[in-house]
Amino acid sequence: MVLLIKVLIILSKNLNNLPIIVMNGDVLTAIPFEKLLDFHSEQGTQATICVREYDFQVPFGVVATEGSKVMKIEEKPVHSFFVSAGIYVLDPSIIKNIEPDVYIDMPHFLTDLIDSGSELSAFPIHEYWMDIGREDDFYQAQSDIINLH
Repeated sequence: MVLLIKVLIILSKNLNNLPIIVMNGDVLTAIPFEKLLDFHSEQGTQATICVREYDFQVPFGVVATEGSKVMKIEEKPVHSFFVSAGIYVLDPSIIKNIEPDVYIDMPHFLTDLIDSGSELSAFPIHEYWMDIGREDDFYQAQSDIINLH
């Protein structure tokens, strides 16, 4: 991560204040990057996080209680969340504040931005996206690529 930070700092000094896309190395996607950059520009925020909807089904009935009184029973509910897709757009202005030899990961970096009052935007992606960091997902992505064309 320290090397990435150094690269970002060098890029931010040489790109005439253009935003920088940072992407996890184990992500395979077909998102339209030009639309992502347009969205980031329209939002006017210092950072944009690409997010993906993630559904999780509880495999049991969920019982809501108040004390010992049962208030509601919901059979196998589905909860939806936006999760980080590992793709970010950063303005050079926020990169200038990163210390070059200090380790920081993206979640902490973005949380620090929020805590300092910076506004971040979320870009929902609906296009193909796969985290290929696990072996099964890597093989699934190989099959997907053949079927995408």
